[in-house]
Amino acid sequence: MTKSNNNPILQMKNIHVYYDDIKALKGVDFDLYKGEIHALVGEHRAGKSTLVKLLSGAVKPIQGEIIFNNKKIDYFSPISSMKSGIGMVYQNINIIPSLNVIENIFAGQMIKTWYGRLNYTLMLQKTKELFKKLKTDINYEVPLGLLSEGEQQIVEIARVLSLNPSVIIFDEISSKLTPNELENIYRIIFEYKTKDRSIIYISHNMDEIFEFADRVTILKDGYRRGTEEIKNLDKIKLIKLTYSFMLTREELKQDNKKLYFFKKYNENIIKNLPIGVIILDDKNKIYLINYAAVKILEIENLNVTDENMKIIFNNENIEEADKILEQIKLKKKFRWEELDYKEDKKIKINIFPFKDENYIFLGTIILIEDITKDSYFKNYLLRTEKIASVAQLAAGIAHEINNPLGIIINYITLLKRKNLDNDGSEKLKKMEKELNRIAEIISSLLSFSKLRQATLKKVNLVSIIDDVVILINHKIIAKRINLIWHNNIKEVFIMGNENRIKQVLINLLVNSIEAVLAGGKIKIKLHIDKLENQVVISIIDNGYGIPDNIKDKIFDPFFSSKVSKNNTGLGLAICKQIIESHHGHILCDNKEQETSFNVTLPMIKWTKEE
Repeated sequence: MTKSNNNPILQMKNIHVYYDDIKALKGVDFDLYKGEIHALVGEHRAGKSTLVKLLSGAVKPIQGEIIFNNKKIDYFSPISSMKSGIGMVYQNINIIPSLNVIENIFAGQMIKTWYGRLNYTLMLQKTKELFKKLKTDINYEVPLGLLSEGEQQIVEIARVLSLNPSVIIFDEISSKLTPNELENIYRIIFEYKTKDRSIIYISHNMDEIFEFADRVTILKDGYRRGTEEIKNLDKIKLIKLTYSFMLTREELKQDNKKLYFFKKYNENIIKNLPIGVIILDDKNKIYLINYAAVKILEIENLNVTDENMKIIFNNENIEEADKILEQIKLKKKFRWEELDYKEDKKIKINIFPFKDENYIFLGTIILIEDITKDSYFKNYLLRTEKIASVAQLAAGIAHEINNPLGIIINYITLLKRKNLDNDGSEKLKKMEKELNRIAEIISSLLSFSKLRQATLKKVNLVSIIDDVVILINHKIIAKRINLIWHNNIKEVFIMGNENRIKQVLINLLVNSIEAVLAGGKIKIKLHIDKLENQVVISIIDNGYGIPDNIKDKIFDPFFSSKVSKNNTGLGLAICKQIIESHHGHILCDNKEQETSFNVTLPMIKWTKEE
């Protein structure tokens, strides 16, 4: 999918939908391009079906703006939606059980002859063509109520395809269809994509989404939590952001007396331990698993009790799976200090077989710890040492270059005093200019090697912001973002490290760029607080916002709500550390569909515009 030089076919802005007192959508933005397969994911009641029902005419917005094919739409009715070329396959099958296949497909759009009678022959012909395309053979004459749920779903899809829509919406269809039927639907989706038709695909199946979607929008609690291109995503992070894990299981069998007694007295303690705990019975079936283990191991199927450990420890998840299962089978105590788990996690595992007072084997306790951060810090310190060595080496080389460079500059200064013609004098000036530029680069390199010891200097904050805007301008243009930076203040001086302040502003602006949709808005504001002698830089965007329940965590190291592959969750933590080292502070605020990051720094002086 290419979006450059291409406006969205659909834009939904600040959409609010209420069902009586229930707020289903709370200011959601969404856009869709021609030829795009755009997935929608989220927990139950996240607002996915409500958002697409706005397009089918089943729901009306309380507030917000819908633009379809460059025309503003107050709301869709079922008829206007159909006429606009929008077709929707509902999660709950929308058929008339007493009518047959042909009558269901053409309900509301019956084909008639020129003299007003139903043209059954033509409708039958078109029905056969549709089912040939779907590679499905169904009895067209029987009432739909007699067909299977999967066959009814296929009829519903055929009805939508008969409309020849430009936008097709699929709402959780995969659970009702066989693998072969799904393959046919995927084929049709790709075929429509090549014809510049657009697809909105709602699914809880992440494999489906990563297989064929171009972009994905995450909804949670009625809010948009992000819109990303699939090629940039990390599947595990997407799953963790989309779904809230809750542990549920049946009570254990009463005949397992000893473990049942152990559970009754200790289950609450075990479930709330910060370390992952899995308890196996004497047949190595999962007896109990706590929340920490579910979170660490990223278990998708939560109802795993009475199952074998192979569903958790397998070669797909962990290379040492066979060895772990072998030690459990041998009922031996064992320990692994560091194991790679799935794509990006390091875990530590301890296995403890336990027995009763008569030494009868009762089961196995498995302790699991997430040591990803510890491992990262260990590697980070090693990298830091290497960087320090490289910096020292660079400083040594720079010193060696600096000495002959100074001699060359001195000789050029002497040559300039001689009576040279205009051409020679001009060439000497150019040489001197370029050599001075090399000297500045070397000076910067030396400064970088001593960054930790660098003292704060008087710097102009307005100039720093101007430089940063230039640096990130290519990202602004690529996403067609409206960046507003109009300042009536000439100079605002602070004591600071220019490169560190730039690092903070670039990080905050890139976060805003990632948060807004194409055509979004970002504002940079500068406010002078005369009483406190402070300056406040505000970076404001109309992106998907920061949920209140995580606002207190966003500056914590390794915390992230992003789903991209390379995100470490350290950006805002580093920004906070830099600003605090400048005796300032940084805060986040959500107001009226806007998110604002406010950086406050002590000010030396400021100058107004004339």
